[in-house]
Amino acid sequence: MTFLKQQVLFVLVAILSVVFFFVYQNDIPSLMALPESYVRMRVYKLIFAAFINYGLISLFYLLLRKTFITILFSQFLFFLLGFINIQKEQYLSASLTPSDFLLVKETFISAPMLLKSLVLISVFVFLSFLIWGYRKEKAEFKMLLLPNFVLATGILGFFISANFTNNFGQFCDTKKNALICQYRNALPNTNGDWVGDHLNIKQLGYTAFFFSKSMDGINNKVFNTENIPEDKIQALFSEQNQALNASESAEKDQDKVLPNIVFIMSESHWNANQLDKSLPQNITPTINKNQVSTLLSPSFGGGTANVEFEVLTSLNVFLNHNELLYVSKLKRPTYSLPMYLNTLGYDTTAMHNNGKYFYNRSAVYQNMGFNRFISIENMANGQNRSQYINQAGWANDDLIYKSISDQLQHTDQPQFIYATTVENHPMYNDDRFGADHFKITKDVSAGTKRALNTYMSGMQRADQHYAALLKDIAASKRPTIVIFFGDHLPNLQNVYDDFGFYKNEQEKTDKKDVRFFETPLAVWSNFPIDRSGLKSAYIPSHFLAPKILQAAHIPLSPYYQFIGRVNHCYSSIHQVGIQTQKSCENDKAQLFDQYKELNMDVINGKNYTYQILHQTTEN
Repeated sequence: MTFLKQQVLFVLVAILSVVFFFVYQNDIPSLMALPESYVRMRVYKLIFAAFINYGLISLFYLLLRKTFITILFSQFLFFLLGFINIQKEQYLSASLTPSDFLLVKETFISAPMLLKSLVLISVFVFLSFLIWGYRKEKAEFKMLLLPNFVLATGILGFFISANFTNNFGQFCDTKKNALICQYRNALPNTNGDWVGDHLNIKQLGYTAFFFSKSMDGINNKVFNTENIPEDKIQALFSEQNQALNASESAEKDQDKVLPNIVFIMSESHWNANQLDKSLPQNITPTINKNQVSTLLSPSFGGGTANVEFEVLTSLNVFLNHNELLYVSKLKRPTYSLPMYLNTLGYDTTAMHNNGKYFYNRSAVYQNMGFNRFISIENMANGQNRSQYINQAGWANDDLIYKSISDQLQHTDQPQFIYATTVENHPMYNDDRFGADHFKITKDVSAGTKRALNTYMSGMQRADQHYAALLKDIAASKRPTIVIFFGDHLPNLQNVYDDFGFYKNEQEKTDKKDVRFFETPLAVWSNFPIDRSGLKSAYIPSHFLAPKILQAAHIPLSPYYQFIGRVNHCYSSIHQVGIQTQKSCENDKAQLFDQYKELNMDVINGKNYTYQILHQTTEN
């Protein structure tokens, strides 16, 4: 094949692929009704997306060296990524990003069996066909390699340069009339474009989005890691207005018995009555009785590890670009709630009735300072484990609640337990707890009734487990506080649509209302606590720890005093909005910048936070 014919094929395929995806993702008549300037910008974006597709096809040719196999392989890969993204957005309302490929194991376990089977069969069939086609297609002239190398490096190098220079921002500030500067706003910019991932995909196509997002990750890793000076971090923990630090307060209360603290983060626990008033009422009476507020979760339908991250560190997922930090960043000692409680004499335990390597928990919990991690491997031996696994493949919560009760028997030290449950994990298209426990009167599909029955049965079981645990604790003499909350709203898929939970498609996509992130927050204790700080419309997960410490009359470390100051000025720092408090007595803007710097230091910087606070506790 001649070079010209090959390149014509590559260009046509690149354009058709982008146009096909664009037509599928967009309402063309509605788009054409928009102002001409907006339509023109969308066309420019498509042109740039086609160039990226073209450059990637040329890059694949350098590896495969056969024209038709290159086209087949590249477009199948792009189609597969686009398909997976559509499925993820449908189920979890979040786009597929490069960092998700660090979660291959978790994704495979959590995905519906039908979807897993379809993807695996498709990949197997395609690879078989690809190998057969590769052998059949004739080898081509080596002279085609050089021009394809020049095209691939030239085109992709241009877009990489644009990404790493904020789309030639500094250049265009001085030469605004330059040709490229007239189109710079149409260049892919997934890191700084306020429209977000979902709309970026609609405008760019998935291939261009994924390429740009990958470059963002490299750019952030190499160039955008800001090392906050140590003196700035030190200042955060010394500006406490002469407040007593935790160790001094503890010395004054040497005779005081520190209470056990038990956090139970219940998988997908939510108030399903928000779907419809006709649904059965009060199926979780113990949780309802003890509910003090709602937890404002950073996640919807998934992302349990990000909720854990906020509760245990009081850092912020939103300020860290919703990155899954358990997988990508928490690979070194990190100041956290268990690390602080260790200094007060607590015995700290993390529990999860799932595999110890899920979400890197085995390493993460160690870096957070937990004394031990009790996973399903510790709760049941391999021979007996199958009897605790339900139809959906998740372990029943009998295991984890028994582990909590057993651990609380160690009364020599106050106990801190952070338990993450799993039995009510999606998907809900099974009868893991038996069928038809609840009567659904609304006219919805049989599949919706089944899923909702399974989910609500799981809610009811969570309440029963919780009630039994409280009964056990009430019989003991040790002061204990138990905090129960759902990690995020459940992934109920079509149930939400059948019940009209979303007002419109835009709300379904954007989810800019707190109701999509609120889960029940219940607090029980067998000793008097200060509930004043818990009385609010909602409590963001990043502010929960200091509120619980204050409620239990436990002194705050300098770190949590600073977090408390931030909370005094901001009721939430979340993707649905940054809400300020009227009672703030400090410089709000300065405090917000300091909180951002704390996040940067711990996640991407030198981690002076840990060094300073660890040294303080040692001294």
